[in-house]
Amino acid sequence: MGIDFNAMPPSTWADNLARNSLGNLQKQLDTQTKAAKARGDALGQLQKALQDYKGSLTSLTGKKSLSAMSATATPDGAATVSAKGNAQAGNYSVFVEQLASSQQLLMGELASATAKAGDKFTIKLAGGDSFTVALDGVDKDGDGKLTPSELALAINRADGNAGKVNAMVLTNNGVSQLVLSAGKSGEKNAISLDLGGVTDAGLKAGLSAPKELSKAQDAIAWMGGKGAGVRLQQGSNTFDNIEGVSFTVNKLSKDGDPPLQLSIGRSDSDTNANVQSFVDAYNKIYKAISDLSQPGSSGKPGAAFADDSSVRALKSQLNTILRQSYDGITLGKLGISASRDGTLTLDSKKLGETLKAAPDALDRYFNGAGQDGALKQSSDYLDKWLNYSNGLLKQRRDSGDRQQKDLDRRQDALQKQYEATYQRYLAQFTKLQSMQDQMTQTMGMFNFN
Repeated sequence: MGIDFNAMPPSTWADNLARNSLGNLQKQLDTQTKAAKARGDALGQLQKALQDYKGSLTSLTGKKSLSAMSATATPDGAATVSAKGNAQAGNYSVFVEQLASSQQLLMGELASATAKAGDKFTIKLAGGDSFTVALDGVDKDGDGKLTPSELALAINRADGNAGKVNAMVLTNNGVSQLVLSAGKSGEKNAISLDLGGVTDAGLKAGLSAPKELSKAQDAIAWMGGKGAGVRLQQGSNTFDNIEGVSFTVNKLSKDGDPPLQLSIGRSDSDTNANVQSFVDAYNKIYKAISDLSQPGSSGKPGAAFADDSSVRALKSQLNTILRQSYDGITLGKLGISASRDGTLTLDSKKLGETLKAAPDALDRYFNGAGQDGALKQSSDYLDKWLNYSNGLLKQRRDSGDRQQKDLDRRQDALQKQYEATYQRYLAQFTKLQSMQDQMTQTMGMFNFN
């Protein structure tokens, strides 16, 4: 084979031969690198799909009930009402005799109150709770006096208070006075002070005779009419006596006026939307995993996880979780069936028929007894993949990182091998070119004409 250095210099000859000699190794490494990148990209897609599905499950769990109920209160502004999926449709008549309120006390003159070492007093609530306010260190400015602001701070920060009683300072016409407010409404939260541990006369006088600005009182409501219905009394204006229904009263009822009316009904459209959102979320994750694990066919290569048994098991397990019966309810009873391709479809009519016979069927299936239904089971299984510290995705990312480092190391080694081979060939061809040049010069010295 003739070597024409005029057509191709030694460096090009050396590069071509070096690349050819290492071509198979480089091709193999390129193939492995491409496959590793494909798996890494697919792993990112799988992670996003799993996170999206878990986010959908979390959103549905936050609804507490997939069965949507409509709830209204009339007249407007008299009350607010909400209903859960286990509520029974119907109308309820309520007469509001009394609204609950929190006690508020305006304490007396404290201008002569002073800090005495060891002084303390106890604040008690009628229901039995109490906490002690120690006065050591309360005099922050060290002037020997106790101001309303210093006392308010001591009360609010006292061990055992935790919002049972809130202290504030009210300033009127330049005079500051201490105000105590019960943290909750109702008679059980009425405030009293035990001043047996106070030795300072000025402080004791200022706390002994408070003025009641607001009374501690319970809410009183009648289900079915005042005097003739069921009397309900409690410390809060929010009543949860009707199963699945919560209403908060805002106004008193007047004798002779129409009573407060609560109307509870089932919202089929919202319920169907809740269930359809679950079906859509499942179909999305099912399709994503199917696409990532699609086997090759008709000469086309398979997807990145075509031969990955763990990913196939993931899809199978997510499906298996939904096929179980939860508290006697199955997907089929809820009008949800699987198509031939594995995705789910919702029959709204069948769902409605089931809910008429068993209003809590959705909650029994999705939330289950002890909140251990299909939503939690699915979410818990997803955590095995998504756990940040030791999940299966984390393990696969770590393995992929190790593999990529190995590929990078091998590429570096191959590059060094190429450089060595190239330099060897370059030296040989450079020498050969020099020999050819010398031969050409020698031949030029002979004239055969």
